[in-house]
Amino acid sequence: MKIFVDSSVILAFLAGQDKRAYRIIEEVENHIVTGYINAIVIDEVIYGYLRIATELSSKRIRQLLAKRNERLIKLIKNDIEPVLKLFITLPITSEPHEIIDVIEKYGLMPADSIIALTCKHQGMNTIATFDEDFKRVPWLNVIP
Repeated sequence: MKIFVDSSVILAFLAGQDKRAYRIIEEVENHIVTGYINAIVIDEVIYGYLRIATELSSKRIRQLLAKRNERLIKLIKNDIEPVLKLFITLPITSEPHEIIDVIEKYGLMPADSIIALTCKHQGMNTIATFDEDFKRVPWLNVIP
């Protein structure tokens, strides 16, 4: 089975917040399902985890990354990268008009619209997410 895994699931797993997230990541790791992500998910996971793990503001994280802060780099390399490596990264091929159309039709945020379109373009109909907004997208089956 192929599933697209949203950042909400990966972040819940990394934060140890949800047994359902652990089960999904475990199934990907054990090759029970094939997990897919895109660059939007990578961005959201890295940024979100740095916010969770450090409790720093966006501005402070940017400042520390600009200085190549060792603590932040270690968090990325040691905590986040091994999890992201479990997934196949899909390309983003959406055109601006498509993204805007999905925003308008289904009331999604731009990043979620790109995720939904990535699934559509890749012929994927299952997304693992805790974001209820994806339930409004007719071509997606939302789990858990």
